[in-house]
Amino acid sequence: MKHQLLPHQIEDAAFLASKSFAGNFSGMGSGKTLTALQAIREVIRHMQPYKPQVVAKMVAETLEGTGDILRVIIIGPPISLSMWSEEFDEFFERSKATSQIIRTSKQSLDPEANAYIMSYQIATKRRDELKALGAKVLICDEAHALFKIKQNNYTKKPVPSQRTKAILGSGGLCDDIPYCWFLTGTPSTRYNCDIWPFLCRADMDGLKKRVGNDTLAKYYLRYCITQQKKFSSHQKVPATVVVGNRNTTELNEWLFDGGLAVRRELADVWAQMPPLTINHLQVQLEADAELKAMLKDTEKDTMAQIQEKVANKDPALATIRRKIGIAKVKHSVSEIIDRVEAGISPILVGAVHHDVIDALYAALKSKSIAVDVIDGRTPAKHRDTFIDDFNRGASQVLIGQIQAMGVAITLTGGSHVICVETTFSPAEQDQFYARCHRIGQANHVHVDVFEADVKLEKAVRRILATKARGHATMMEQANG
Repeated sequence: MKHQLLPHQIEDAAFLASKSFAGNFSGMGSGKTLTALQAIREVIRHMQPYKPQVVAKMVAETLEGTGDILRVIIIGPPISLSMWSEEFDEFFERSKATSQIIRTSKQSLDPEANAYIMSYQIATKRRDELKALGAKVLICDEAHALFKIKQNNYTKKPVPSQRTKAILGSGGLCDDIPYCWFLTGTPSTRYNCDIWPFLCRADMDGLKKRVGNDTLAKYYLRYCITQQKKFSSHQKVPATVVVGNRNTTELNEWLFDGGLAVRRELADVWAQMPPLTINHLQVQLEADAELKAMLKDTEKDTMAQIQEKVANKDPALATIRRKIGIAKVKHSVSEIIDRVEAGISPILVGAVHHDVIDALYAALKSKSIAVDVIDGRTPAKHRDTFIDDFNRGASQVLIGQIQAMGVAITLTGGSHVICVETTFSPAEQDQFYARCHRIGQANHVHVDVFEADVKLEKAVRRILATKARGHATMMEQANG
């Protein structure tokens, strides 16, 4: 494994493995992914306590005594799928366990795979097929996507989304999978009603005991402040709208002290955390016809050929990289806004090209995000103001041109970094991260690198990794 498990991850993995239905609601960057993978190991130990050698072989081997291959279903937002696949394959590398990313509703399921990784949309469409797999573990990442629910104004009954019904509802995946774990740093994105679908599965008896029965209306009375509103003159029946929370301390005690979920704030565990972690997440492209044609030609090259062209500073590849950056903007902005709305700010966003920086700024500004830019065009007097705004939390996002932010900028007021683009230099990347990751930073710094699923982006990542290893070796020799 590339990461050593931390004490809180080992403890929380044991908690998940001891529960058939549970949540890990720890803050972003606290290591929920590795915790869940370690919990799978714990499940194997529970299933085969009399066969220690099976534990050593992990999930790739047929489990003696059951005749089954341990299968896992992992569901999350599209941006996280590649990350989960990489982490799973590396975590279980010694056992030769494999994962498969399911990207379409018609893609065949590999019968030899151990983990099937997909979006909520695909899982909803393929619910019955997934139930037939006989999976032992279900992991739902960014699980707050399942928790929001509305009340029908006429019947007063809850109206869950299709994805919520497919996974949490009667006849859903949770009916047929022994271990179901839900990961999110924001179980309640705004109001206490968000957590109601989770509670219906996690502790129905407790729900009835606390609110009188299992209805959403009764739950509203106990844990939410509501108003009756009409949104138009044509609306005959007023809608019940949640406008606030009540008894939140009691709700948290029920969730966390009652053993339904675990939560670690970053402030609670940051002393155990490495000072800097980097995730590579996959974003979709909004590619125009010209870029699609360029990418099609590039895909014909081998990785070695692309790396050679990069080394020779091929101008055609430079153009493609700029256009890829622009094509990432729409989905990158959506991810940035999701983080801001979840209470994560300020965020330092890195890019390379002015076109990309300008597109990011315009898109965030249009969504009423407080955003500033520092690049080669920024006057010195504005630059100092933007740095101060970031450090005191007056801005939610600061977009920085990576090459222009190498020195004399301290941004320890934030600890979350997103790179929509990267340079070809690991030293420049490290210098950019060091704006937040430096003396004066009180928190663990978390970096998300947004990548597109194209060969050129993969080649750039490989180049950066190779250069970084070379630089580390050189420094070791110099210090030796």
